[in-house]
Amino acid sequence: MPTHAQSVSRVVAEHGCTHLFTLMGDGNMHLVLALADAGVEIVEVRHESAAVAMAEGYGWSSGRVGICSVTHGPGLSHTATSLLVAGRNRSPLVLLAGETPVGYTGAQLFDQRHLVEACEAVYRPVTAHDDAGAVVAAAIAEAARDRRPVVVGIPADLIDASVEATHAVAAEPSPVMLDDEVNAAAAAQLVEELRGAKRPVLVAGRGVMASGSAALVRELAELTGAGLSTTLPAKGMFDGHPLDLGIAGGLSHPDAEPVFRDADLVVALGAGAGASTTRSGQLFPDARLVRLDTVLDRDQAAGGDDVRLRGEAHATLTRVVDTFRSQEPTEPWFHPARPLPDCWSAELADYQPELVPGTVDPRYAVLALDQALPEDAVIVVSNGHCSGFASALLRTAAPRSFHLAQGFGSIGQGLTTAVGVALGAPDRHVVVIEGDAGFMMHAQDLDTAVRADARVTAFVLNDEALGTEYHRLKAGPDTGALAVVPTPRIADVATAMGALGRQVSDLDELGDAARDALAAPTAVVEIRTSRTVESRHLRWRRIPVPAGAGHRATAHEGDAHAR
Repeated sequence: MPTHAQSVSRVVAEHGCTHLFTLMGDGNMHLVLALADAGVEIVEVRHESAAVAMAEGYGWSSGRVGICSVTHGPGLSHTATSLLVAGRNRSPLVLLAGETPVGYTGAQLFDQRHLVEACEAVYRPVTAHDDAGAVVAAAIAEAARDRRPVVVGIPADLIDASVEATHAVAAEPSPVMLDDEVNAAAAAQLVEELRGAKRPVLVAGRGVMASGSAALVRELAELTGAGLSTTLPAKGMFDGHPLDLGIAGGLSHPDAEPVFRDADLVVALGAGAGASTTRSGQLFPDARLVRLDTVLDRDQAAGGDDVRLRGEAHATLTRVVDTFRSQEPTEPWFHPARPLPDCWSAELADYQPELVPGTVDPRYAVLALDQALPEDAVIVVSNGHCSGFASALLRTAAPRSFHLAQGFGSIGQGLTTAVGVALGAPDRHVVVIEGDAGFMMHAQDLDTAVRADARVTAFVLNDEALGTEYHRLKAGPDTGALAVVPTPRIADVATAMGALGRQVSDLDELGDAARDALAAPTAVVEIRTSRTVESRHLRWRRIPVPAGAGHRATAHEGDAHAR
């Protein structure tokens, strides 16, 4: 009879998962050995949080549910931040966690279920009456269906025990799709909402990308005259389309903002449309907000006239588009100035702060990187001050793709997520834009990238400070200095970890350094940037648009660009 570990390993291998991200401990070591015997490649990380982040990244690029494993007690508690990030990102993954043996009373005993649920993930325990493989199969299907992390707790004294003959391994169930009636009801209401609107805008998110529904959204905009836009994670989806307004949210383009402010209906498709996208309601002040998503119970409570529709993007939009095809297309209600300036670069010269000697302007560094990166690069952007520059200034038009390691507002997720992305897409070149503070949080897992042969190039914007805090504190007398945190030479840290390391302090050096780094299997380019350049100028500075120059004039046009 197979052991529970062998049963789980068979299920994981049949799922098609090529890599397991883990830090081995006494609560999961037999499971890791069984998975290795089943042909799954074992990626030993340096911190358990990295295992979850890598599994999330692997899922993004491979299209499979990422699988990771940790031991019980501190092994699981170390994963908390990455679990929350994955949950907020709506990323399907399964974490196989050890549980302390039955009757254990030692130091590592704690309520693992409550921790997992506090991290907004699902906990599925394995008991002596279960087949662990069947529980894991169901967890994989649940994670895929609900797009969320699922943690399977397996007692350490059970994992190497035999599965009773009566516990046959269940076949992995297919993800449960929503009933046709549910999608039809959502489609009918969405049609009614669009027909009643005079100034609609469509906001597409990752759910549209994941379901392959971008073409349907484009056609719906063309049929209804609606504006096209995306959330930041879906940046670039409609680049070049005449109705494209770019990103909705903190990085909205100034020329698009008057259109957003005039909208009377905003339809969020496969997107939560939370505070970042709506700018806490200020971006669409007069619009009715309708959200279409597969899962509603984890979203923030709707307020006012907001409407929530449960439906699958592709099935629902197919019905909606079929309905509008039977009538004459509606002329666009707005005429945006075309083309929008490319990623803000036309306006950078208006803000030229004095640079710290021996450093470069991070905006121009990112623009130079944009020209150096492969056209099919997979770009991962970390959180923190560095992300404002990268998110605004990097192009993401296909075949490039763009991932944000930012779901919980935590820094330090970029490098580890990018390693998983690289192993899930070994034929693509993965690039991560990270800050110095974020890089140093998980610098040790650069060693993991090297050992796993992950093709990752990290560009670290090093201003030797906690950038966001520095700019928020510098208004006070000498308080900004408290956020200055000198770093070791990051390029040397990379070299010590077995990667190629380069340091750049002059823009003229960046081209050659990027070329060398992109040619290496794993590399880090440390770009010494000036902390005097503030990324919020890309988010908050608004350039007035003359009346009639690309949008419908309104009574509130005078404050159309206020944050």
